[in-house]
Amino acid sequence: MTPTFAIIFTTAILIAATLIPTFILERRKKVTGNEWAIASRDLPLYVVVGTQFASVFGGGIMVGHLGNSYVNGIAVFIYGVFMVLPFVFLSIIANWLRKNQFATIPDIFRTYSNNNKTVVVVAAVMTMLFPIGWITSQITAFGSIYATLTGLNYEALCVIFSILSLLFIMPAGLKTVAWTDFFFACFMVTILFISSIIGTNMLGGVSEISKNVDSQLLSWTGSIQKLGVGTIFLWFFAVLPGGMTNQMYFQRICAINDEKLTHKSLMISAFVTLVAFGWAVYMGIAIHAMNPNLENSTATSWFMAQLPLWLLSCFAATLFAAMMSTVSSAVQSMVVNIVHDIMPYYKPDMTDKQSLSLSRILCVVIMVGSLVLCLKFTDTLTWLVAMNAFSAATLFCPIFLGYALRKKNFVTNSGIIASMVLGCIGTVIGMIMETAINYAAIGIAFSCVGMIVVSYFTRPKAN
Repeated sequence: MTPTFAIIFTTAILIAATLIPTFILERRKKVTGNEWAIASRDLPLYVVVGTQFASVFGGGIMVGHLGNSYVNGIAVFIYGVFMVLPFVFLSIIANWLRKNQFATIPDIFRTYSNNNKTVVVVAAVMTMLFPIGWITSQITAFGSIYATLTGLNYEALCVIFSILSLLFIMPAGLKTVAWTDFFFACFMVTILFISSIIGTNMLGGVSEISKNVDSQLLSWTGSIQKLGVGTIFLWFFAVLPGGMTNQMYFQRICAINDEKLTHKSLMISAFVTLVAFGWAVYMGIAIHAMNPNLENSTATSWFMAQLPLWLLSCFAATLFAAMMSTVSSAVQSMVVNIVHDIMPYYKPDMTDKQSLSLSRILCVVIMVGSLVLCLKFTDTLTWLVAMNAFSAATLFCPIFLGYALRKKNFVTNSGIIASMVLGCIGTVIGMIMETAINYAAIGIAFSCVGMIVVSYFTRPKAN
């Protein structure tokens, strides 16, 4: 059996094993708009944890951060801490989100603004920026990695991946995405564990790894010096605000069946994700001990080439699962923003059947548009960073400062709009200045000042 056939066969088995049970579950009852958007708010705890983990643990961790750890060592784990901190901070408002029956981030703005059309629509547009970067980057990563592993055509792989993505969204939206994410998560955790055991044995055990690896990689001081304090600072402002304004996390908080479990679901999700990120750091350092002469971008593919064929194919399928779960979640999230948040202002009499049809059509439109971008521009990392920054800069302060001041009758609609506009302006200024400070942080600072100042001057006057 050739590696190409083994990889394709194993990936196909994973797809079938994930989709078939999901289709059977969903055929038992008629799909509703509420189920498509928010999974009828009846997801069990284990499914919420699985889908949160699968959504955040994309192929970038298994390839990019493993390679980063290969070069810079243990300090890369700091990125993983920043990555799970949004779960911790969101747990503070999780019960409030669930009790208010929110479905999307614009729902929060709808409450703050007393259903102001401009506020909600702008919030919906800015919320959709974040998933665009995730979708395009994951499609591109899949095409590149599988083309290297199998020798198949990059463009054809991107097309196939995009078509398969639709199969994971179309049946019941978030309900389908969440359950398939759960199955993916179980498979991913299993293969990551097995690969770490076999990889460690291949390298002669933990003691042999620590003996052969560059001591700087295992030292916090040496590793941070290699990485650079400035990089850690940039990570903080790039990862934390973006994670705290990622609607995919909010949707899963609001979809859990027992609101008393929201805090628990986030803490477990944070723990599982951090452990899995630790796998990437460990494997990066271990691979460096075995072969210190690789390019960081090739560390994962080199390791895969050393694996027995059955594990190589399973590892490749794990990469597929990680990327697929991110893409399906992101597309579904964007569709809900359009159908749930924007369309009611322009077609308020839309029936449940019409909203479902529109949702499925929009899935295809978004996927086709993303695919075209990926085929025309292969360097999608710049988009991911920029989209993340603009989304975070415009949404962070209105959501969390608005939450802190929600009982003070201080924040006004004009203040919210000013916050979003100035967030964009500040981000653009930061990009132009090319300062050491992440431009998302500059945008958030502008947004915060704008919200406070404009709200102060436009708030209702006391009698």
